[in-house]
Amino acid sequence: MARSIMGLEIGSNNIKIIEAVKKGATLMVQKFSLIETPSDCINNGVISNIEPLRKVIDQEIKAKKYKAKQVVAIVQSSNIIIRNAIMDKQPEKVIRQLLEVKTEDYLPVERGQYQIDFKITGDAEEEGEIKNKLLLVAAPNTVILPMASLIKSLKLTPILITIPSEALENVFNSQTRMIYEATKNILVLDIGGKSTTATVIADSSAILTRMIDFGVESINEIIQEAHVNEMTGTEMQEEYLASIIRPQIEYNIVSEVERILQFYYSSYGSGMIKKIYLIGGGANIKGIRGYIRDALNIPTEKLSKFDTVIENPNIQFEDYARFFVNILGAINGL
Repeated sequence: MARSIMGLEIGSNNIKIIEAVKKGATLMVQKFSLIETPSDCINNGVISNIEPLRKVIDQEIKAKKYKAKQVVAIVQSSNIIIRNAIMDKQPEKVIRQLLEVKTEDYLPVERGQYQIDFKITGDAEEEGEIKNKLLLVAAPNTVILPMASLIKSLKLTPILITIPSEALENVFNSQTRMIYEATKNILVLDIGGKSTTATVIADSSAILTRMIDFGVESINEIIQEAHVNEMTGTEMQEEYLASIIRPQIEYNIVSEVERILQFYYSSYGSGMIKKIYLIGGGANIKGIRGYIRDALNIPTEKLSKFDTVIENPNIQFEDYARFFVNILGAINGL
């Protein structure tokens, strides 16, 4: 029987809430909300003040009559550690035990302070022996536990707390893909309020993620300092805006992406990146698709439509879909 799932992601600028029904390979979006995050409640993924968040989310749930009680949540922080590792071939149960008792051999963390998970991404040959390639994720308790507490304070049940790269994999994975025309190797740029997250997905796996300390807030500050609104004439405003924003995007985002791609090409044998997808609120910045496409010489598009997502009539979800890519991917992976 199909069930309703609530998705929740709390960013520095916006809180994203969605209710969807998963039936086979299809997601039906029942309702969604994009509301402003209360100030001084979350910083770098760490919730420091639960009550204001609980209050605005509870009000929104009641106002729009959300019915789902099970929640999938996305957490994102530069303090989440993602590492590649190689380990002898052995059952997943044994790998989990090794990570439990010999954490420091594989991750630079103190075991009791982090939630650790892994997945086997393939094989690697080392000294003539075939071993497991692992992707390790260590999320601080300071990020995970407050999110779980917030969900429970709303009288809801957290069934999954995951990270964007895992969620994006469920958007583009060959088994669960939500975009049929997606190419084999892609780069997803999630341009958020305070930062931009770059995720490389190759051979259906999210193999590389980096956070860039530049987002929509930085761009808005540049616009305010330039006094664009004081200029007369729309065309003059747009030309001037492009002249000041483009160099900043190229310096702060494109240059970092170039370094990420250089590392990817030198460290992985998965082939060239064929396409870039833009998601998040910053995907709507005027001209940004062209800036990135021209600078990197890679086809680039804003992700706003999914082949396996349908919506209730009159909710106009497609206009806001770029904000909910991570949440949809997480629900799709259930």
